[in-house]
Amino acid sequence: MPDTTKRPWLILLPLACLVLVAALWSIYWYAAAGFARDAVARERQKLQSADVTLNCTRETWGGFPFRFEFTCTSPILLLGNRREIRTGNLLAVALAYNPWQVVFLIDGPSSATGFGPIPLQARHERAIISLTLGKDNLPVVAAEVPRLQIKDILTIDRLRLDSRPLAAAGVEIAASADRLNVQPVGRPELRIERSDAHGFLTPERRLTLERIELAQGAVRYWGKGEVHLDDDRRLSGKLSTETNDLDGLLAILEPHLDMTVDQQAGLRTMLGLLGKETKADVIALDGQLFIGPFKIADLLPLY
Repeated sequence: MPDTTKRPWLILLPLACLVLVAALWSIYWYAAAGFARDAVARERQKLQSADVTLNCTRETWGGFPFRFEFTCTSPILLLGNRREIRTGNLLAVALAYNPWQVVFLIDGPSSATGFGPIPLQARHERAIISLTLGKDNLPVVAAEVPRLQIKDILTIDRLRLDSRPLAAAGVEIAASADRLNVQPVGRPELRIERSDAHGFLTPERRLTLERIELAQGAVRYWGKGEVHLDDDRRLSGKLSTETNDLDGLLAILEPHLDMTVDQQAGLRTMLGLLGKETKADVIALDGQLFIGPFKIADLLPLY
C-alpha cells in the first residue's frame, strides 16, 4: 500500500478532479448558453423579417448548471399587423447535454385576435410543447393542452397533437381529443367522448386524412378523404364516412343540422336504405356542407 503520509496530495486528487470537471462544465455551460442566446436572437430576427414578432414584458435566461432556460413574461406573438396571440407566461427549457430538444411550457389564460370576427379567449392548464430537431433540422413536435376551454365555443379535457416530417415532402400529423364539447350559439352542446385523426399535410397545404374517428357512447363515426382551405379560408373536400349506428348518429346530429323536418326525414330515409351500418360521402364545397345530395350546414371561414 502506498504511503500517503509521504504524498498527501493523493488525498486531494479526487477533489481536484471534481473541481476540474466542474470548471470545465461551467465553461461549457456559459459558452453554450451564449451560443443559445445568439441563436434565439438570430431566429427572432428572421421571424421579424417575416412579420412575426415575439414581445415579452420581461426576458430572463438561466438554468445553470444542467439546463438552458428562457423565460418570457406575458408574451405577445404578433403575426403581421392584425393578428396577435397573448398568453400568461412562456418558459422554454433544454437540457445542457441535449440542446436539440426544447420543451415549451405555456401558462394560460390565452387569447387570440384577428383570426375571426371576435377575439378568442381560452383558459387551460399548463400546455406542453416538445420540439426535437432531427435530420436536416426538421422538427418533430408533440403538444398537449389539458383542460382547454375556449369561451362560448368548446371545451376539451385533453388535446394532443403530434407531427413529424416525412422523408418525402410533407408532414405526418396525428391528433386526439378527450371529452370534446362543442357549444354552438343557440343550440345544445355537441358532445364527443373521443376523437382521433391521422393524416398527411402536403406542401400544397392539402390534408389527406387516412382515418378520422369520433365516438359518443356506443355510436362510432369514422372516415377518410382529403380536405383543404379554399380561397375564402373555408373547408373544402370530401370524406368517405361510415357509422355503426345510423339512428344513434342522427339523434346526436339532428339538433345541429341546418335542415327542415322534411329534409331530415329525406336524409334519414336515404341513409336508412343502406342499413344500420351506413356509408355516405360528406362533401364541403363553396361554403356548404353536404351529406350525399343533402345540404346540412353553411361553412364559415376558419379565420
